[in-house]
Amino acid sequence: MSSCYMHANLKKVWKGSRYQGANLFFNNSMKFWIVLISSLLISGCKQPGVPVSLQNGLDSIAVKWVPDEREGICSFNIQMVSKDLVLLKGETNLPEAKKEFIKYLDGSGFSIADSLKVIPDPLKIKKTWGLVTVSVSNIKKLPSHASELVSQAIMGTPVKILKKKEDWLLVQTPDYYIGWVDDSGISEMTDEQILAWKQSDRIIYTYKSGDIISETNENEVVSDIVAGAILQTLSQKGNYFIVVLPDGRRGKVAKNEAAGFLQWCSSITPLAVKMTAFGRSFLGSPYLWGGTSTKAPDCSGFVKTVYFTGGIILARDASLQFLHGQPVDISGSFNKLEPGDLLFFGHYSKGVKRITHVGLYIGNSQIIHSSGMVRINSLDSIRADYSSHLKETILGARRIIGTTSEKGIERVSVNSWYNVIN
Repeated sequence: MSSCYMHANLKKVWKGSRYQGANLFFNNSMKFWIVLISSLLISGCKQPGVPVSLQNGLDSIAVKWVPDEREGICSFNIQMVSKDLVLLKGETNLPEAKKEFIKYLDGSGFSIADSLKVIPDPLKIKKTWGLVTVSVSNIKKLPSHASELVSQAIMGTPVKILKKKEDWLLVQTPDYYIGWVDDSGISEMTDEQILAWKQSDRIIYTYKSGDIISETNENEVVSDIVAGAILQTLSQKGNYFIVVLPDGRRGKVAKNEAAGFLQWCSSITPLAVKMTAFGRSFLGSPYLWGGTSTKAPDCSGFVKTVYFTGGIILARDASLQFLHGQPVDISGSFNKLEPGDLLFFGHYSKGVKRITHVGLYIGNSQIIHSSGMVRINSLDSIRADYSSHLKETILGARRIIGTTSEKGIERVSVNSWYNVIN
């Protein structure tokens, strides 16, 4: 390592070494840096290897806080600056994870050069919240229109803003999913503004889809709207709610197509008969990889959208949904299944279940699912709609109805992103 590179890295450590407002290197200030620089020069800038036990310990902490990178960020790297000094670099969106990293390293007897950033960076992101302003916002894997579509968010969905890159925002949705969105579809908000939104009068759109109409011109559409959209209400006029969109546009929504949000939260419950009926309204709708709206869903997006109408926020992907809910024994038969249960399909890889598909059980051996298009298939070989592929690839079932609200199957009514929770 050249002396130029060494000094550049020392400068980075100096700038990035803050933890809970206190600089970890300033206990002995200049004396510490003199010792540090001297040790680097004496050792010829050669970095010793990271002890395996130390690496494993930090890895276990990262997995504890972020078991799946789709739902959190905990990217770190450690380097041994000297035998007693560890440089910790990377980023996380979980301050608690960083605290545990620091505590672990400190307990291991090392001095710590802390360059692990917690995002969002308050120096770069002044407004850390946002509301989706378009009917359906596309969430990409990378900050590019050419990137893979991984999910979507509905108008009025609150999101956490983690990063900015040109015209793109890295956001996290209420189901904890993380991806990039075009900033033109997000209204950025401060903590105070999102709190005011949560305390405001709002409606939730309960129809499959429709339009927000101009207040002054019945023939003019302000925006399309889909099930699950949440809008602030200004007043009521005749058969309409007068609403304001997150970006300030105004319009009206038919009362018979929406409900007061707080009243909806307090009364809604996932009823299989209602969710099945709503799911059937999708029949024939095209499959879209990454789709999570009534316009065109993928398999997990379909069951996620259906369950949201029952007041439940499911995890985003099928493999994540499989981790939640009460397991239902289908080893002998399907007799224990109840309408509303989720059925999961896939294959085994090195003895591990690989979930690749999900559907909603609607009774009588049938499931409704999005595969090519939203369709109904049976697991009974004597039925005309029997699918041998589904029967051969089924790996498990989960019951959501009646389970305790928790991450992955959380009730909207107790989610702090939508509501003020005391």
